[in-house]
Amino acid sequence: MSEVNFNSKAFTYANNSLVQKSASEILLDLLSIQSEEDVLDLGCGPGHITKKIAQVTKGIVTGIDVSQGMIEQAVSSNQELPNLRYSVMDAENLELPINFDVIVCNSSFQWFQKPEQVLNRCFSVLKQGGRIGVQAPATQLYSPNFVAAIEKIRMHPYTREIFKYFKNPWFFLESKEEYEQLFRNCGFDVIYSELRDESNLFSIEEAYKIYQSGAENGYLNQSFYTVTLTDDYMNSFRELVKEAFKEQSDNSGMIDLKFKRIYIIAKKQ
Repeated sequence: MSEVNFNSKAFTYANNSLVQKSASEILLDLLSIQSEEDVLDLGCGPGHITKKIAQVTKGIVTGIDVSQGMIEQAVSSNQELPNLRYSVMDAENLELPINFDVIVCNSSFQWFQKPEQVLNRCFSVLKQGGRIGVQAPATQLYSPNFVAAIEKIRMHPYTREIFKYFKNPWFFLESKEEYEQLFRNCGFDVIYSELRDESNLFSIEEAYKIYQSGAENGYLNQSFYTVTLTDDYMNSFRELVKEAFKEQSDNSGMIDLKFKRIYIIAKKQ
């Protein structure tokens, strides 16, 4: 997994990632972490979920993220939990001195360029009988709202020429059965999976912040273009996304923001 320029987002992510927080609560409920379990938070970002986990268990809780900026923010915001630690680490090269009862992967799985390699590394650091829980956007229509906004980018004369050179960085599968098979291929027993359609009302401003907290790190990342991004392109891109969200809003200025999201719990037998 590349760093995908999350460093600059570290200080705003926790406030903007409203959808991720909601989904994380579902994931943690499904995992039902017990009071003595050791837990790894994979792709922990600024650590707000990691900190919540460390308040549930007395076991060791480790958060890892490829972004130095995210880890610095996580460390600076935790001063009081002795069982909580953080490390800058690429999930594809995951290697730690202890094994874990639980691995949590909240809104990060879609960023892994080599998901099978990540799952193999997760399998190796889980204790026998340990479990991994993943929630992530799924399918090419992961958010109809975002996809519609990006279609404006694809067609608009200000942005279409450069956007031709955008290479999609995300990993999506189209069904829960495909996700299940991926986990089974890596040795896991799948004990729960669901591909959910989720929908929540947000203001235009909130919807744009949610978009910025995740999707923009792909769509406006130089790493995923084969031509140089210009300031004009990035400014036009952002304005067109805002325009698209305004067009999607109702008379009261609210958007029905939809996501397709995979939830999967798997066990190392």
